Amino acid sequence: MEREFNWFKWYTPKVRVVCHIVFWLVVTMLYYLNYSRLSDGRYIWLFIGKELLVTGSLFYSASWVISKWVAREKIYPLFIFIILAYIWWLACSYLLCYLAKPYVPESDERLFRYIGFFLNKGFFDLFRFDKTAVLLLDFIYMVSIPLAPKLMKAILDSSMKMVKLERDNLVLEKTVLEKSMKMIKLERDNLALELDFLKSQISPHFLFNTLNSVYRMSETNDPQTSETVLRLSNLMRYILYQGKNEKILLSKEIEFIKDYISLAKLRYGEKVPLGFNIEVVDEPYKIVPLILISFVENAFKHGPDRSRNDAWIDISLSVISEKLLLVVKNSVNHSATKSVNGGLGLENAKRRLELHYPKRHKLSIEEYENTYSVELMIDLI
Repeated sequence: MEREFNWFKWYTPKVRVVCHIVFWLVVTMLYYLNYSRLSDGRYIWLFIGKELLVTGSLFYSASWVISKWVAREKIYPLFIFIILAYIWWLACSYLLCYLAKPYVPESDERLFRYIGFFLNKGFFDLFRFDKTAVLLLDFIYMVSIPLAPKLMKAILDSSMKMVKLERDNLVLEKTVLEKSMKMIKLERDNLALELDFLKSQISPHFLFNTLNSVYRMSETNDPQTSETVLRLSNLMRYILYQGKNEKILLSKEIEFIKDYISLAKLRYGEKVPLGFNIEVVDEPYKIVPLILISFVENAFKHGPDRSRNDAWIDISLSVISEKLLLVVKNSVNHSATKSVNGGLGLENAKRRLELHYPKRHKLSIEEYENTYSVELMIDLI
């Protein structure tokens, strides 16, 4: 199996020094070949030294300066750097020609003319168009070509840093997203467990009250006991099977409430006035199952179940402008004994409303001297 080449392990400080020495030797050779066209004398080493000074200063400043510009996503300073490099090269070349002219003999014709080209009419004359066209080619060969690898490396290094930073940011965002998804899943699971727990508390609570009524009827040999048991079985079937659904048709929930009230009428007979006004709902609205029965059951539990003296219950249910409105009122006898375990079903109903209809319901509970009133509004859309 071939081992993957690791540049960073290979490019040690010692290897780097050797590479730089070899690089500058090659550049020096290129400069020598270029200036040997002008003269065979010793003066060309002055010009080679000048080129090494200019190129070296630009070479080692490029990585520090350009990397900062690229990191800030600013490319236009790179062009300014190239223009300043050209001016720096011209200035060094002009100064060297000015200093070398007294020592270069006229017999060295080509080098003497080269120096004269630079010094003729002063430094600023070098920026004339006809001279610039010639000098730019010299600059590109003498400075830009050796400098190009460094510029490319500086740009690539900065780009790689930016890519690595972006990659690290993506990894971080992915990690945060995964943690958020786990938290959302955990909250969803906890919410499902809480809802199941609340539902499981509705059924036993309702069953206890209803079975207690059936027991009382059986003690008195009430002939309606069998009909009551049949209605109770229908109610329990609804609780066990329909109550497991996330939502059911509003019409089925209304039928369930009607059966419950019919069962209550069998228990109380004519002794307790039951006002019952539920409108027929034709639209296929859906609602969370068993969320309304707690308020109806609460009216019986704290009304006639607590005391039948002057007991009464009034229930109305309607749908207006896609909003369900349930109003449950019952009598309150404060002199009667209050249930020890009271309020559990009502608190569960409140919690389920908060979970299923956040900011989509309005619950108002008022207790007066002899009346207890509940008004519930649910947005069905």
